[in-house]
Amino acid sequence: MSRIITDCSLKLQSTRQLEEYITQLAISDSGLMAAASAGGEVLLWSSDNDSQLLLKENGQSIDVLQFSAGGNLLAAGGQSGIIYIWQIKSTKGELITTIECHNNWIEHLQWNGNLLAFSSKGYIQLREFPSNEIVATVEHRDSNILGIAWRPPLSKELSLLGDKIVKIYDSADWDDDPINLEIEAVPVGSAWSSDGKYLAVNCLDKSVSLFEWGNPDPWLLHGFLGKIRQMDWSAHLEPILAMATIDQIVIWKRSKKAGEGWLPSMLQAQEQDNIEAIAFAPNGELLGSVSQNGTISIWYKNRLLGQTHVDQGLSCLAWFADSKVMLTGGQDGSLNIWKVIQSGKGFA
Repeated sequence: MSRIITDCSLKLQSTRQLEEYITQLAISDSGLMAAASAGGEVLLWSSDNDSQLLLKENGQSIDVLQFSAGGNLLAAGGQSGIIYIWQIKSTKGELITTIECHNNWIEHLQWNGNLLAFSSKGYIQLREFPSNEIVATVEHRDSNILGIAWRPPLSKELSLLGDKIVKIYDSADWDDDPINLEIEAVPVGSAWSSDGKYLAVNCLDKSVSLFEWGNPDPWLLHGFLGKIRQMDWSAHLEPILAMATIDQIVIWKRSKKAGEGWLPSMLQAQEQDNIEAIAFAPNGELLGSVSQNGTISIWYKNRLLGQTHVDQGLSCLAWFADSKVMLTGGQDGSLNIWKVIQSGKGFA
């Protein structure tokens, strides 16, 4: 039995301002926020409005930012080729180490507990923190590394995107040959479903290869008007994949009829310009999106529940663990915390 959500509004709770375009947002399970900018800033911000600037503007973009699962570590990297690791105590961050990657732009890093996987030119490295011990180095000289991701829910496997291939490594033996999944075009991003059963890989040719675990032959999803800017899976029991392309969100659900594969439905609102980011709330019910024209939209079961607008274009969003509060980042460096107010009737 669940309540039917019929309406939604957003109430601005608090704001902060950085100097440059917001590139990344991260929220720990305890509600501590981090934001990074194209100017190299990293801000730590707590729900009681206490904030700490961990990195000042230096003209070199920070492009990856992530808390460890327990929220006790924060990693950031980007244009400078340096990975920064902070230990988080209460609402403060202390820089405990930096990793120099020979001026190679850091585009991919992923925590698994206190184990950090990151890619540099020609290899993936795994380090345990706070000791900074190197656990393994996996070479990949065939092509650029275009993405890495731990497979949920147990994070025993790590996927790597290469040129027209996905390699999946088993953490029990990093020297073992990986599982190789071939794709028809160069990949630009991927997303695992929360149960680890499905892996979606979006490609430069505007297609998406959708793999089911244990099957090397993917479903091929295509017909998109533009490139896929972002993908996200709902945490609901039913697998739901959302994709943002131009001013549309495409929702894919697997048909219950044998042989039909995955069926799409379109979400589109007149006020919505090019969509920059989407994310399902952790409870899997609400879907948030932000657009280039400053529109924030909240969706529920393929229906627009509510919208609000800000003066400047938006670049990213993140949900708090309770699915009741959202953080948005702007192209002007603005950071806004929004309370998501739901109304409904009856039960379904």
